[in-house]
Amino acid sequence: MNTDTFASLKELMDNLECDAHNNPIAVQEIKAQCEKVLELIQHLQFTESSPHVQLATKQALQYIQRALVEAEDYTNGLNSMDANRKENLMDICGPAHAGLEIILNLSPN
Repeated sequence: MNTDTFASLKELMDNLECDAHNNPIAVQEIKAQCEKVLELIQHLQFTESSPHVQLATKQALQYIQRALVEAEDYTNGLNSMDANRKENLMDICGPAHAGLEIILNLSPN
């Protein structure tokens, strides 16, 4: 398997900033990281043909896409006075971390 891809994914997970609250800049950074993660996972999906890698990439992609949807909802909520708006970045980081964990569990290291 591609060790560079796994190293990049591990680095992205280690640098995922989830502590900020009501910070649109932090949300944009997380979105950018999630988009990079999507790119790397899709690379694995197309270069590795084993069934367990295909299943793991499919599941991980679903989690990362969920994180991106949550990030969009969070950003939209910052501009509203809605009492139900999202104020916790863990709504974004939870799915992102889950997707990354699934993929990183495939790493031989």
